[in-house]
Amino acid sequence: MRTYTLQFPFVLFLLFISSTTLLAQAQPQATTQGRISGTVQDEETKSPLGFANIVLLTARDSSLVTGATSDIEGKFELARVPQGNFILRISSVGYPTKFIPNIAISATSTNLQLGAIPVRGGATRLKEVQIVTERPIVSFELDKRVVNVSQDINAESGSVAEVMQNLPSVTVDVDGNVSMRGSSNVTILVDGKRSALSNLTLDQIPANLIESIELITNPSSKYNPEGTSGIINLVLKKEKKPGFNGSASVTAGTYDNYNTSLNLNYRYYKWSLNSGYDFRQRSRPGWNNSTTTNFHLNDLGQQDSTSYRLQEGTRNSKDISHSFRLGADYFLTPKHTLSASGIYRFGRDTGYNNILYRFEDENRRLVSTRTRDTNEEENENAVDVTLGYRQTFERKGQELTADIVYNTNIDDEVALFNERNGLQDAFPEMQQTLVDDANREIVAKADYVHPISENSRFEAGFRSSFERLDEDSRFFNRNNETGEMVYSTDQSNHFVFDQNIYSVYSNYSNKYKSISYQVGLRAEQTVTKTDLRTEDRKSDNNYFSLFPTFFITKDFNPENKLQFSYSRRINRPRSRFLNPFVDRSDRFSVNYGNPELKPEFVNSLELGYLKYWGEASINATVFYRHTLDEIERFRMGTNVIVGNDTIPATETTFLNISDNRAYGAELGFNYPATNWWRINGSISGFRTQLNTTQGDTELSNAQFSWNSKVNSTFTVWEDLNIQLSGFYRAPTADIQGRMEQMFSADVAMKKDVLKKNGTISLRVSDVFNTRQFNFLSFGPEFRTESENRRQSRIIYLGFTYRLNSEGNNRERRRPNEQNGGDDDGFDN
Repeated sequence: MRTYTLQFPFVLFLLFISSTTLLAQAQPQATTQGRISGTVQDEETKSPLGFANIVLLTARDSSLVTGATSDIEGKFELARVPQGNFILRISSVGYPTKFIPNIAISATSTNLQLGAIPVRGGATRLKEVQIVTERPIVSFELDKRVVNVSQDINAESGSVAEVMQNLPSVTVDVDGNVSMRGSSNVTILVDGKRSALSNLTLDQIPANLIESIELITNPSSKYNPEGTSGIINLVLKKEKKPGFNGSASVTAGTYDNYNTSLNLNYRYYKWSLNSGYDFRQRSRPGWNNSTTTNFHLNDLGQQDSTSYRLQEGTRNSKDISHSFRLGADYFLTPKHTLSASGIYRFGRDTGYNNILYRFEDENRRLVSTRTRDTNEEENENAVDVTLGYRQTFERKGQELTADIVYNTNIDDEVALFNERNGLQDAFPEMQQTLVDDANREIVAKADYVHPISENSRFEAGFRSSFERLDEDSRFFNRNNETGEMVYSTDQSNHFVFDQNIYSVYSNYSNKYKSISYQVGLRAEQTVTKTDLRTEDRKSDNNYFSLFPTFFITKDFNPENKLQFSYSRRINRPRSRFLNPFVDRSDRFSVNYGNPELKPEFVNSLELGYLKYWGEASINATVFYRHTLDEIERFRMGTNVIVGNDTIPATETTFLNISDNRAYGAELGFNYPATNWWRINGSISGFRTQLNTTQGDTELSNAQFSWNSKVNSTFTVWEDLNIQLSGFYRAPTADIQGRMEQMFSADVAMKKDVLKKNGTISLRVSDVFNTRQFNFLSFGPEFRTESENRRQSRIIYLGFTYRLNSEGNNRERRRPNEQNGGDDDGFDN
C-alpha cells in the first residue's frame, strides 16, 4: 500500500494564517492601555440582552473608536482603548438606542467597569408579530432552476440524491448517478467550485448540509464548460446571524440506515467561524435478475443457433462515513475578506454480491449452473482545503475574488471472488483484487466584475487546474494445488492519468430599453497524459478549445420574460472511462475503460419563457442539443473459457459514437392553491437520435421520452407540514438499448416542537415499492433484459434541535443581519 503525504494544503493554510497575522500587525496601532466592560440588561425584567451592539465614539466628533457585541449573558468588553474622553452607544432590536457620556480613560484610570447597564424598553411594547413568507421548494429563473432544499421535508433525513428524485429535468439511477434531460454528463459543483463533496455520488451527501441546489442547463462562459448537459451547483448552508448558533440532528431508518449531524456557527467582531460533523451509515440490500439470449453466428455472419444465460443476484452493502468541516471568514476591512475552509472525510464500505448462473441450450434445457460470490471492502480518505479572498470597491457591483482549492481522495479496495460450478463437491476458483486509488486536484482561479454603467458590465477571469489519477490494480489467482494466491501480470494494471487545464474568459453584458444581452468567450488549453505502466504504454492528447456563449432577454414587464441562449460545452472522459482495468465482479459481463477516448463537444440552444401571477409562476423551455463524439457504453459479445467449456459472455467498454441530437420541451410550475397548500411540478419531453459506425457495424437508435414530477405541500396546522411527491420517467434510449420506465411516490411530514427549537420528521420513501432500474441492451450477438432493485421503501424518523435559531431568538435578532446592523463593520 502506498503512502501519500498531504503537505501542500497545510503549507497553504499556514501561509494563509501567517499572512492574516502580518496584515493585522501591519495596521496602525495606537497606544491601547484601557479596558471597558459591563453587562447590558433589560431595565424591567433584569434579564440579560445578548447580541446588543456596543460602540465607543469619541466625545469630540463622535468618530468610531472600537466596538463589540454582547454575549448571550449580556456581557461585553472593549479592549485596547486609547486614552481620552468617549461616548458609549448601546443598541438592540426592540429597544431605543442608549448613549452613556463621560466615559474617560486616563493613565491613572485604565480599567473601567460599568457593571449592569439597564436599557429601557420602548414606550409601546408590541406583542411579537410574525410575517412569514415561505419560499417555494422550486423557483424558476430564466437561466436556472433553484431548489430550496431547506423547504423540502425529504432534506430532514435523506440524501441529496433523494431530494433530486423530484427535481425538474433530473433523473437518478440505482447508484446515485445523476442525468439531466437524458444525459449523464453533468458537472457537480459545491458553492460554485469542485470540492471533495463533488467527487462523491449524491446519495453519499446528507441533504441537511445544503441550503439550495441550482440547476443550470445552459451556463455562461464564466462557468467551467465541463458537462454537456449542464451544471448542478450545491449551495451549502451559511449562517449569517451574529453570536453563537447551531443545530444537531439524528435520523434512524429501517434496514440499519442512520444519520447524525452537528453544525455550529459563531460570528463575532471581524470573525465568522463554522464547524460541523456528520455521520452516515447506509445499508441497502438489492436484487437483480437478467436473461441474456446469445446468438451464435456462422462463418457468413448469419444466426446459426441460440443459447441462454440466466442470472439471479442478491447483494448488500454497508457504507459508514465520518465527515468533519471547519471554516473561517476574517473581515480585514469592510471591503476585504479572507476565508479558509476544510473538509476531512473518512469511511469504510463493505459489501457482498452473490450470483447464480443458469445456462440453457436452444431448447431451454438446463445445461449447467455456476455460482459466484464477491466480498468487497473499501477504505476511503478525502481532504478538501479552500483558501479565498474577496474585495469590493466603492463602485456598486465591482468585485474581485480569488480561490485556491486542493482536494484529494485516497481509496484502498480489496475484493475476493469465489466461483464454483453446480457440483457441490467441486473445488472452487478463487480470485482477489487489490486496488490503491488516489485522485488529487489543485485549482487556482480569479474573477473580476467591473460595472461600466448602470446597465452594462464587464467580467473576466482565469482558471488553472492540475489533476492526477493514480490507480494501481493487482489481480491474483489461487493455485489450487498449493493454495497460494499468485499474482497475474496479464490481468493487473497500473494506470496514471494527468490532466492540466488552463483557461481564461470574458463576458460583456448590457441593456437597451427592455432588451438585455450578454456575450462571452472562454478559451481553454488542455494537456493530458496517460501512462499504462504495466504495459509501458504512454500517450498524450493536447488540444485548444473555444467556448462562445450568448444570451438575450426580452422583459415585457417584471412578470413576463423571454430568453434565448446558446453555449458550447465539453465533456472530457472521466478517469473510470479511461482506465483499462477489467472489472471481473461478473466474469460473464466484464467492464473496462478505454484510454483512447476523445472529449465530446456539444452545441446547446434554449428558448425560455417565464411568467408570474403573484406567487404563482410557470417556466416553459424548448431546447436543442447536438453532441459530437459522444461517449457511450458499448457492449460486445465474447467468449469465456471455463475449464473445458466455452461460454458466451459480454464485455462493456466506452467509445466515442459519431452523433447525438436531442431536442425537447419542458414546463415547470409553482401554484399556491391556498394559504395552506402549495403545488409545484414539471413535465418534460425530449427525443434522442443516435448514430454511429463501429467497424463493419452501423448502429442507430431513436426514441421519444418524457417524465413528470409533482410535489404537494400542506400546512395542516401552524407547526405541522405534510409533503407528497411523486415522479414518472418513461423509457430512455442509448445506442444499444434503453432504460425502462420507472415511477415512485414519497410521503413526509414534520412538526415543530419545543417552542420551535426542535423539529420531528417522519418520511416514507417509495411508498408503493415500485422503484426499479430495468434495462434492455442488444447487439448482433446478444440481447439482455435485466431488472435491478435496491431496497427503496424505507421509513425514516428524525429529530433536529436548533440553538439560538431564528424561531426561538426573534427578540434578539438585529436588523440587516447580513450587513452588520448599524453598519459599523464589526460583523463584516
